[in-house]
Amino acid sequence: MTTRSDRELQDSLWDPGAPAPLGLRRIEETLAPLRFDASARPLTIEPRRRRPSWLSPARPAALGTTAAVLVLFSLAAFRWGWPEGRPWPMTVVTGDGSSRESRLEVGRELDLGPGETARLRVARIGTMEVGAGSTLTLRATAANRHRLVLTRGAVRTRVWAPPASVVIKTPAGEVIDLGCLFRLSVDADGRARVVVESGWVQLDNVAGETLVPAGASSEMARGVAPRVPTFEDAPGSFRTGVRALEGTLAAGLLPEGYLGFLTQAREKDVITLLGLARDAPPGIRRPLLDRAAALSPPPSGVSVDDIVEGDREALWRWHDALDLPPPKSWWLHWRDAFERPR
Repeated sequence: MTTRSDRELQDSLWDPGAPAPLGLRRIEETLAPLRFDASARPLTIEPRRRRPSWLSPARPAALGTTAAVLVLFSLAAFRWGWPEGRPWPMTVVTGDGSSRESRLEVGRELDLGPGETARLRVARIGTMEVGAGSTLTLRATAANRHRLVLTRGAVRTRVWAPPASVVIKTPAGEVIDLGCLFRLSVDADGRARVVVESGWVQLDNVAGETLVPAGASSEMARGVAPRVPTFEDAPGSFRTGVRALEGTLAAGLLPEGYLGFLTQAREKDVITLLGLARDAPPGIRRPLLDRAAALSPPPSGVSVDDIVEGDREALWRWHDALDLPPPKSWWLHWRDAFERPR
């Protein structure tokens, strides 16, 4: 049951103008000095001051990363960009040691004498050193497409760019740069020889193609498929045996002891053995693959028997499983973008 005093207390709590009980009036009088006076001190609510979003602790790092990416993209675009047909800067050094600045223009043949050498800027992606007695022609140049012809002589090319940016045509076929450092020579018979110092190079002609990794070499002649790569540090008897086998297979001859070089093969030479097995007849393919399997077993799912029977896909799976970088991972060879001491 609600009494009158209870009703008066409730009314006064909700209505400041209603009469209040004595006890409540005394409490109000005691707290009166603390009453809020809106006229003396207006109540205002200031908005919370927030730190600008660009000043947040994580933002400088993000901005720095973004800026770095933009700078890298800009540098790459500048480095790989090249106006179509623009000549390449060139320095020619004569036999007496004097030099002259020049340019190699599209369609112009650079014919160096016995005592002359030249150094070219390959657009913005690298350099090319041209040996004495060389004949070189720049056929086309634009962005990531540079095409040359080496009729005779030797060049040393250093390029850091996407695969096939530089292609050199020789009398024996094309030498396709896959982002690397390599030496190329063409003899009087038009035979081309490549030694790869970094990355990979592809040799290609009407008879076939081959991939040459860093540290290895290969060669090709007119109308003959490029030879399988052999590492420069392989035993001489192994390299000689490989080339002899290729020659006898091309001629259809199989002399006694033609596989004696297999005992000199090392684990890294498996790439050479697989290359030989690719085009060898089954009777020769078997010992080549058996030796390769003893040095570096094929990956799971790849059978020597299947390859002997002609399974090219299995052979390439074995090839791809070797301890070698992917042929087109040119960006891993970023050091090729810089000059190196000889």
